[in-house]
Amino acid sequence: MEGRVLLIEDHEGNRLLLSQQFVKEGFEVAEATTAAEGIKTAIRLMPQVIVLSMSLPDMSGMEVVRRLRAINRTKHTFLMLIGDKNDRQQRLDGLDIGANDFIDSPFDPELVALRVRNAIHRKNLDNLTDPITGLPAGRQVHDELLNLLQSPTGDWALMRFRILKLEPLREVYGLSAGEKLVNSVARLLAEALAHDEIHNDFLGYGGHDDFIIITHKDRAATLEAEVRARFADAVNTCYSDADRERGYLEWDGQHCPFATLRVRCVTPADGPFYDIRSLSEAIAG
Repeated sequence: MEGRVLLIEDHEGNRLLLSQQFVKEGFEVAEATTAAEGIKTAIRLMPQVIVLSMSLPDMSGMEVVRRLRAINRTKHTFLMLIGDKNDRQQRLDGLDIGANDFIDSPFDPELVALRVRNAIHRKNLDNLTDPITGLPAGRQVHDELLNLLQSPTGDWALMRFRILKLEPLREVYGLSAGEKLVNSVARLLAEALAHDEIHNDFLGYGGHDDFIIITHKDRAATLEAEVRARFADAVNTCYSDADRERGYLEWDGQHCPFATLRVRCVTPADGPFYDIRSLSEAIAG
């Protein structure tokens, strides 16, 4: 897939035109017909781009932008509004409130898809998102860790989820199999975080099959347990029936175990932490 796109649009014709074009372009597409549904989906899927109508049945597009910008997991998402081409003030207000782009209606679906692709490409080049998972990466992860250092006695927990033993899977089944598992873990982490009404958690990709989560310290243990249980199911889909029956992969003349998940967690009680390096060393294990 070329990227994840969420389309929040109640007009069936517009939604169908854009959805078909996005799929044609290779995007993974999620749809919502109301603002409330769209916000919940955005929190759960963490798309790279959200395309939303200015006029929705339950909320204005500008109010959706305000709410998404106030949620930690969606505050950096590229937001593209669709509105009336004859309403200049609507365009100005939408961009002023935090939207990244504005599409005139009626629109050209191919042009919209091209602008979505360019937005994703730009964020990847700027080291803001990971091109494989679509999650915040690079500078965004760095900035979130800096924020933790400003709260040395806070209620946060910094968690690192690392997929181990991926090399045999990639060598035997191909690189795409490894990407599939990494993407599955990205999704299950986002879905696990979306199970309650706490939206200020952070989920990012640290590189080298590592995921970084910042959440409330009281939530860390149950989050780890849920992710471990769901990881086991995700791993099973990556191996053949024969390999699962044997319980290992045969690679390079060796019996190689399946991919596993290692979790590390630190809280302010494990500090003090003076810089990002000390935080990184603490969760390295």
